[in-house]
Amino acid sequence: MKENFWIDELDNIEPDASYNQLLSNLTKNELNEMRKLWDFHGISQLNKAELIQELIKRIADNLESWIQYLGSEQTEFLKEIIMQCERYSGAYIEVNEFTFHIAEYFQARGVVFLGQNQETAFFLIPEKLRSKIKAILNKKSIKKQIRLNDSYIKYAVGSAVYYGVLTPELLYNSLERFLTPEWRIDPLDVVVEYGEFSVLAYSAGPFFVLGAVEDASDILIERESRSDLDYYIPSKKEVENAYQKGHPSWNLAQRRFKKKLISDYKLPDEEAEKVLFSFYLMINNNISTAEIIRILAENFGIDIFEEKDELIKLINDFHNNTKQWILKGYSPAELNRG
Repeated sequence: MKENFWIDELDNIEPDASYNQLLSNLTKNELNEMRKLWDFHGISQLNKAELIQELIKRIADNLESWIQYLGSEQTEFLKEIIMQCERYSGAYIEVNEFTFHIAEYFQARGVVFLGQNQETAFFLIPEKLRSKIKAILNKKSIKKQIRLNDSYIKYAVGSAVYYGVLTPELLYNSLERFLTPEWRIDPLDVVVEYGEFSVLAYSAGPFFVLGAVEDASDILIERESRSDLDYYIPSKKEVENAYQKGHPSWNLAQRRFKKKLISDYKLPDEEAEKVLFSFYLMINNNISTAEIIRILAENFGIDIFEEKDELIKLINDFHNNTKQWILKGYSPAELNRG
């Protein structure tokens, strides 16, 4: 999406805007949502001006208790904004769907504000917060915690690739299998906070859900119906690869299908890889084989009637050998082999 679309939707922000001015631009309802997110009590009945003053004080006082739940992806974004604010009185970063989502996450906490200045997207951290955030991020204890949080996030995302939805129990089991969690900070709180920030996954109460999941409740119901089936236990390497790629490593059946796309249908390697990933997600979201074949024909211009039987066999093999969220991380072929 073009940046100009985003800019047209943004309010003007002056580089020297005070924290009070930035919060005053928000509605009373938005300020109350900010209060709830921080879990600040005893100030819900204040008028807008009084609420702003309390938020300014309490957010500054509680920054460290929040930052200790963040990973490096979140904190590096804060560092970049602070650095640019110090050099240019604000951060001029291209706004796209990804950065807009990040901005919404930080603005909901009243830490980073996104607007426009001179018809350019403009990020600003109030001066009152900048030096305090920098000091917190320079603490050895915080640096250590952020590194540990990164490990929690990596193994949570990698495990979610296999299960689609991580319940708290699945999350703790996965982390304890590969790490030694330090329980001063609950890993679940770290992962849930990351779900609020990331486009890879999202949080739904205590559940950590892969962003590609279309119906988390359906996955949970299907897994409950298989109470006699234990969860597939991926190795540490499998989870790390899944975190990097966004899917389990392709098996022989999936690689054969990719080879067919490249050799017979002349798809470039990168395009064939996109087809595989799309099919993997469709299968996990319970799209039928017939629908997958239709999409293959319409979206990728492939003549399904040419070598129809062989193509359908390859697609069926692909389906049967794809690890599925509703099957607790197993493929149908693995379950059939017992």
